[in-house]
Amino acid sequence: MDTRPAIDPEELWLASERIVLVEHDPRWLSAAEEECGRIASACGTLVLRVEHIGSTSVPGLIAKPVLDLMPLVRTLGDGFACVEPMRAMGYWYAGEFGIEGRHLFVKGSPRTHHVHMLVERSREAIRHLAVREVLRTSPELAARYAALKGELAARFGDDRDGYASAKGAFMREVFDRAGVA
Repeated sequence: MDTRPAIDPEELWLASERIVLVEHDPRWLSAAEEECGRIASACGTLVLRVEHIGSTSVPGLIAKPVLDLMPLVRTLGDGFACVEPMRAMGYWYAGEFGIEGRHLFVKGSPRTHHVHMLVERSREAIRHLAVREVLRTSPELAARYAALKGELAARFGDDRDGYASAKGAFMREVFDRAGVA
């Protein structure tokens, strides 16, 4: 099976798209639930479950209007077996793309979905879930994160790497609070 990216992942990831943050849309939760179901159905028993992660999973938090989803698999090899079913759903496969053990899939132009397929109980999977839970249960921290995101989006424009990097110190604080540093 050919598991090479369908397009150059760096070209896709670095494509110039302005960082646009919008108020939380309650429809994101149901849209994510529906897409999680489609992914689980397409990949069958290879996927243990699919989680909605990222800012769109936190009610009330401003976010880029891109759903971040996290299918959890038993092994990295199971993720490779999901490449073709994900492509059939309209996703581009970008390989690990900078995070060892991840299968990254992107859908839409402009982007509408990022899928971070990870091995269940891997460090990255645990961190994603912990950050979501901390932000959902700490309105003070979520408000600080929203303010930071707004400031950084204005500062970085379409520099997604700069935007992500500038959130690093805050994310380390969230990891510490979640106990997953």
